Amino acid sequence: MNDATLAQARELLSKTRARQTPARVHILATLLGAQRPLSHQDVQELLEPSLDRVTVYRVLDWLTAENLAHKLAGDDRVWRFSAAKAPHHHAHFHCQQCGKFYCLEDIRTDLPMALPKHFVADSVEITVKGLCANCQTG
Repeated sequence: MNDATLAQARELLSKTRARQTPARVHILATLLGAQRPLSHQDVQELLEPSLDRVTVYRVLDWLTAENLAHKLAGDDRVWRFSAAKAPHHHAHFHCQQCGKFYCLEDIRTDLPMALPKHFVADSVEITVKGLCANCQTG
C-alpha cells in the first residue's frame, strides 16, 4: 500500500466527518488499491499491520453503510468488497474456476428499466460467469 492510496483513503474518510481510525484508513486503502473485489479474508491477508477478523468485518460493514465501499455476494455466499470510487453502476465477472470476481467497468447497470407500477429499483446487479484469463490459459 502506497502513500497516495493512504492519502486518498484519508480524504474519502474525512468527508464522512467520522473518526479516521487506523483500521478504517488501512482497510479503505486496501480496497482502493485492489484490482478486483476482495473477500473479508482477502482484505485481512493484505492488511499491514494486521487486524483481527472482527474489526475487519465491522469496518467493511461501516464502509458499506457510509457508501465508501460496495459489496456483492457470490454463489459461494461470500461477500466481496470494493471501494466505491463512484456510484456503483457496473457489472462483475465471476470466474467459475478460481472464484475471483472482477469489476467490468464498461458494462453498466444503470440502464433504463420498465418496472411494474409502484415498484422502485434500489440497485441492479449483473454478474457474468465464466473463466477468467488466468484460468483459461492455466
